[in-house]
Amino acid sequence: MIQEAKGRGRIQPNDALKQERQRRGWSRGYVAEQIGIADPKTIGRWERGAASPSAYFLQRLCHLFEMRPHELGLLQEDVVFSPALPSAQPLTAHPDEHYRESESASPVFDPLIPPPHIETEGLVARDAILRHLKEQLCLGSGRVQMALYGLPGVGKTALAAELAYDSEVQQRFRDGILWAAPGTEASVLAHLERWGHLLGIPATEMNRLTTVEMFIRKVRAAIGMRQMLIVIDDVWTTESYFAFNVGGPNCSYLLTTRFPTIALHFANAHALHVRVWDEEEGLQLLKRFVPTLVAQDEAAARTLIRAVGGLPLGITILGKYCRDHSYGGQQRRLQAVLQHLNAAEERLRLTMYQVRPSVEQREWKLEQPLISMGMAIASSYLHLDEHAQYMLSQLSVFPTTGKGFSEEAALAVSGMTIETLDTLVDAGLLEVIGAGRYMLHQTIADYARMQHDLSAARKRMVAYFVRYVELYGMDNHALAIELHNIQEALGMAFALSFSSTESQLFSVPERIPAVLMQVYEHRLIAPVIAQKRPHRLLTGPPS
Repeated sequence: MIQEAKGRGRIQPNDALKQERQRRGWSRGYVAEQIGIADPKTIGRWERGAASPSAYFLQRLCHLFEMRPHELGLLQEDVVFSPALPSAQPLTAHPDEHYRESESASPVFDPLIPPPHIETEGLVARDAILRHLKEQLCLGSGRVQMALYGLPGVGKTALAAELAYDSEVQQRFRDGILWAAPGTEASVLAHLERWGHLLGIPATEMNRLTTVEMFIRKVRAAIGMRQMLIVIDDVWTTESYFAFNVGGPNCSYLLTTRFPTIALHFANAHALHVRVWDEEEGLQLLKRFVPTLVAQDEAAARTLIRAVGGLPLGITILGKYCRDHSYGGQQRRLQAVLQHLNAAEERLRLTMYQVRPSVEQREWKLEQPLISMGMAIASSYLHLDEHAQYMLSQLSVFPTTGKGFSEEAALAVSGMTIETLDTLVDAGLLEVIGAGRYMLHQTIADYARMQHDLSAARKRMVAYFVRYVELYGMDNHALAIELHNIQEALGMAFALSFSSTESQLFSVPERIPAVLMQVYEHRLIAPVIAQKRPHRLLTGPPS
């Protein structure tokens, strides 16, 4: 966020910035708070000339003081600056006849880029992937195409934004950073028009453009030989990212998507999978919201992380909820919150605000839409056809721990086809964990269980593993692979009162291998609680 002063010889104090602050009676702490800087000492470094603000904070300063960069003593050659902030007027204008090749054109820092993660003091447990992205994007001077893919809520957008604020990335792409977020609606025209204004295309020329193809040509001409990074966030179709491929030979791209096929198609070997966190990494973030919970009841904190499968969005939402409902450190209130979060339905329903700039034609405005884990998954679920939706719900009967489930078991339990299974993999909702083996993420399984009645899937699962035990009853290796699924099927058998099935499994005690006997005894001793059926569920597969 801070660009150290380079090549100046002796450091020159920035008296203009200091005098303007003092003239208004503002403290360094006040200025830092207004522009979103965590440490007021940063303002002091800017005033002493020891460092200079990045493009984002330079714009925030100009907006706060209502002054231009040179009037604040902050116009330097190595600072990336944008001509547009929400509620701010462009500070420089391109001559109409020279905007395509202008060497003096102001660099662009797109106001659509999400704000930095000040609340959590930056990203957690993402140093390795950030370092790799920077190395690839900043290496050399040619064109690079990178892609990030992963589950909804895993933090792909946050990674892209963190890169955009990195001073080394900004120096590498000295002409600026453009950001598009097409999403499910793929608002290509609005983004291209906005980019045109940021790049200085005259309004008279913009008004004559009537098609996406015309905008693409005009924006590409305006970029020309500039060195820019183009971020295409939350891509749902290949058509949408083709429309934003408007850069010249000196531009590089970073794409984010929840679809592995789109990421691989765009970036090939440069497509990176963004994984969920393990428990230790999840604790790091949870500690920033509710440090008392982690310190006093680490077991409960780990339970929360497991309940959302280490999903960063889920941990953030649960962390904020625990913080907001246990203010003052009252143990009674915190325990009540934890009890409330035991139910998957409640975890999926919790919401938080996300600050996100949006654009309608030429207007910039800030929105605070609500987001929840349920909403994040629902957008992917509703993108599926009805057969894939049904199969996803039926696969949710498998446990989300252990070694997943086989392709054969998936087809038998769901009653669907291999093509539909591939659809779920391509949609990023079903993870491939090995040759012919799959697993559902905990939060996706929680959501999917609420969409259809699962009685038929449970019966099919019990029947399948009855046959499995009959075939591999004396093969301890085969049983060990499916032990967690056999245990789940046993629980279903008892809960559904399948007496005939139980006798098939265990009618002859000497046939029961030791590893299965342990499971059987555990299920006899442990209580089995039948799952409640949600209201108004669909009852069968699509016709």
